[in-house]
Amino acid sequence: MRAALISIAGQPRNAAGDAPLAVAGRSLALRQLDLARAAGCERIIGFGGGAGGDALALQHAAEDAGLRFQSIGGAHGLLGAVRAADELLVLAPGLFAEDRRGLEQLRRGGGVLTLPAGPAIAAGFERIDLERAWAGALLVPGGLVERLADLPDDSNPFAALLRIGLQARLPERALSEEVLVEGSWSLPRSDKDARDLEDSWLDRHQSRGPSSSLAGSAALLLLRPLAGQLLARPRALPGALGLTGLAIAAAAGAAAAGFPAVGFLLLAMGAVGMPFCAGLAQLNAAPFGQARTAPVLVLERLLDLSLAVCGASAIEGGALHALFPPLVLVASLHAVNPGSAKPPVSLLGDRAVLSLFLASAAAFGLAEAALMLLALAVLAFGVVARWRNSG
Repeated sequence: MRAALISIAGQPRNAAGDAPLAVAGRSLALRQLDLARAAGCERIIGFGGGAGGDALALQHAAEDAGLRFQSIGGAHGLLGAVRAADELLVLAPGLFAEDRRGLEQLRRGGGVLTLPAGPAIAAGFERIDLERAWAGALLVPGGLVERLADLPDDSNPFAALLRIGLQARLPERALSEEVLVEGSWSLPRSDKDARDLEDSWLDRHQSRGPSSSLAGSAALLLLRPLAGQLLARPRALPGALGLTGLAIAAAAGAAAAGFPAVGFLLLAMGAVGMPFCAGLAQLNAAPFGQARTAPVLVLERLLDLSLAVCGASAIEGGALHALFPPLVLVASLHAVNPGSAKPPVSLLGDRAVLSLFLASAAAFGLAEAALMLLALAVLAFGVVARWRNSG
């Protein structure tokens, strides 16, 4: 079994001293928990902190992830917690580590992760010798942990296990200087360090590039400044999904009540909410997890259903007459998928753009003509695309 040793009381704190440093809404201890899970750890051993809030937060996060949690107050607590057949992943207090190259090194088995001494010492890492510095992580066999019995209980177990690992000549697992430059392996010590790390973290996990859709661009602009606050709240993603679903449902209700323009505006909000939720889900799962896309896919189907309801409600006449244009539009969107094309053609598949266009048309009583025009444009694009592919 593989366990991870994570410091609680030893983590750096913010300038006010009332909370541990956090990067993108999660404390450094919780970020280390992500690394430990990805490295195959089944148990988390929290060092220090007692029954304080930081210790409870780490315990709840570990248990929610399906891991066992144990708290110890001194170095000798590891003697009963780690068996000779186990492995212990030791993560230095304050280490922010999310680089996949480092993760792969840990997955290879026991060893000491190292960095080139020059840049690593400048970044705050501990020197080993003239050429190497400790990268803040090592994986030691459980048998070596027993050597802590020769040291006082109040010894620093992180420094002690590093010395024990080096004396036992554990294999060196070298990381390149690139991880320091990229900010994916660092030792933040101040609020400014944490803010800089958050910026680089978002750069890696949320594209700043232009989006081919209005909905995607709007979602990106909304999510970037809110990411840190939302990621600190476990219920933020379910809440965002719920609000998006509510907007989509309210759109159908408003249109059915005789306000189709309002319904289409609410649809546009729902269309922006879907990439917002998808982006938040991706950030929640980063850096080692896989985002769940099923809830967003369900919302996409509901949005198209609501689009058909709004379109039918905006057309006067019998049911068949009212349903035909919006159903043709929705069916053609799925058959042709213009959203996968390059701009500006991709706007034909952008539900936010379509909804805003239809809201304007409905306000002037032209919803039926607008629906037919959009369906014709989508089908025309499909015909042209097929001609080009066959040629």
